[in-house]
Amino acid sequence: MKQPDEGNLFTDLMELGPAPTMAREIVVIVISLAIVAVLFAVVGRSLPAFVALGVIVAFMGVRFVIGLRQWGKQS
Repeated sequence: MKQPDEGNLFTDLMELGPAPTMAREIVVIVISLAIVAVLFAVVGRSLPAFVALGVIVAFMGVRFVIGLRQWGKQS
């Protein structure tokens, strides 16, 4: 995991792993959910859209849990 002074919001959004701090990860989650909401509104309500939404939410949850373990070691 990078140090908090490395990278920026764009790199935090694009990485598979969690952001360096909990605050940055929460911002990433909020922005990701907003993007998904816009895409969901464009695509409409369909089974593939709900499956993709579930996968994205699960991925963001796993990222946050991994981050919790790493953020706890830093303090």
